[in-house]
Amino acid sequence: MSRTATLGAALVLGTAGLAAAPAGAATPSTTTLALSTTTSAYGQTVTASAVVATSPGPPEGDVVFSVDGLAYKANLGGDGTASLVLPRAGVGQHAVTATFVPADALQQQGSTSTALPWAVARARTRLQARVVGKGLRIPTYVAITASGDFGTAPQGEVRVGLRRAGRRFDSATGALAGSVVRVSFGRLPRGRYRAVVRYRGDGSHLPAKRVLRFRVRQR
Repeated sequence: MSRTATLGAALVLGTAGLAAAPAGAATPSTTTLALSTTTSAYGQTVTASAVVATSPGPPEGDVVFSVDGLAYKANLGGDGTASLVLPRAGVGQHAVTATFVPADALQQQGSTSTALPWAVARARTRLQARVVGKGLRIPTYVAITASGDFGTAPQGEVRVGLRRAGRRFDSATGALAGSVVRVSFGRLPRGRYRAVVRYRGDGSHLPAKRVLRFRVRQR
C-alpha cells in the first residue's frame, strides 16, 4: 500500500473511531492552518504550520497535511503545533488543509482546518552563455546553461541568432538536456558578431534572453 493510501486509511480510521465515540465523552478540538506564503514560484520552499487546540489539553496525536487530496503526516509537538515543508507542486492553483488525528478518539475529537489556497507561478529562468572558438579555423559554438530561481531545471528549446555588421547572419537551435545545451555554428568569417540567446520557457519556467558580443579573428 502506498504512503498516501496508508495515511488516508489512518485518517479514515481516526474519523470512524471519532464517530463511534459516545456523545460528550471526547474533548473537542480546533485546527488552524497557516502557510509561509500563499503565492510562490515553482521550486520555492513553502512551509505549512498547524496549531491544534483542545480544552483540556494538550492535544495528543498527529497532523495530516493535505495538498489537493494527497496526505503527508507530521508529528504533533507537545505545544500543539506541527509543521511540514510542502512537496514541490506544479504551476497552478492548489488547496491545502491540516487535519488533527487524535491518538485516542475516545478522549479527543479530530478536526480539520479551513482550506487555504496556494498559487504556484512559473519560476524565473537564469541564462549563462559563452562563445567558444572565435578563430577563422576554429568551429564556433555557444555553450548555454539554464537554471530556475530555486534550483529547478528548465527544459525545452534554446535558439541563438547571429547578426554580423548589423544584419542577420545565421541562427541555430538546440534542446536543453540536463539544463545545458551547445549550439554550434561551424567556422565563421572574420568580423564582429552579436548573438541573441532566447529560451522559450516551459510549463514551469519563464522565457529568458541573453545577448553576447564577440569577434572572430585570424588565428
